Amino acid sequence: MSDLWFKIKQIITLVVFIIALSLLGMISGQPVMVAGYGVFFLVVVAIMFYLTRRRQRHFEKVKESSALFRMIFGIILLVLALITPPIIILRTNLVTLPETIKSGVALAIVAGITILFIALTLLAVYFINNRGRKVSNRVIGYILYIIAAIIPGFLMSRVDKTTLGVGSVYYVALIVLILAYSGYGLITNRE
Repeated sequence: MSDLWFKIKQIITLVVFIIALSLLGMISGQPVMVAGYGVFFLVVVAIMFYLTRRRQRHFEKVKESSALFRMIFGIILLVLALITPPIIILRTNLVTLPETIKSGVALAIVAGITILFIALTLLAVYFINNRGRKVSNRVIGYILYIIAAIIPGFLMSRVDKTTLGVGSVYYVALIVLILAYSGYGLITNRE
């Protein structure tokens, strides 16, 4: 019975997670985009589920997933993590940029910050998971996580200090983090 409740909780959590991510469609100003984002994240979750089920280590027959497929899908997720913030910032009115900043400069700044955020986060994961035998490496990893977590809010507070502005940036950062970590996990073949 506890196994059944565990599966029910997993399914409910997954549904809530997809609903929360699909709310990103509201920032586009078009209600139909909520469904679009929902479908996109449902497809991503379905592919991740498919890849995970194929790598199970249970008593049933285990199929080996294609390394090339994992690599390609991991790269696609990393590219999505890189292009999501510029698209959201330049195509929506989530972030109000000063009129003195040209869109090319804004794109370069957002792309640079996104790359820095992803690099710090993945470096933190590397220090904690791969080099974590030493306490000092884990501490370095957690410090990198903290720095990466501060960057979006700190930079957004320079443009828009409202709770909605800072919260929206962290919502986008969470999506970038999930996409980047999933892509990294597929490329490095780690869960």
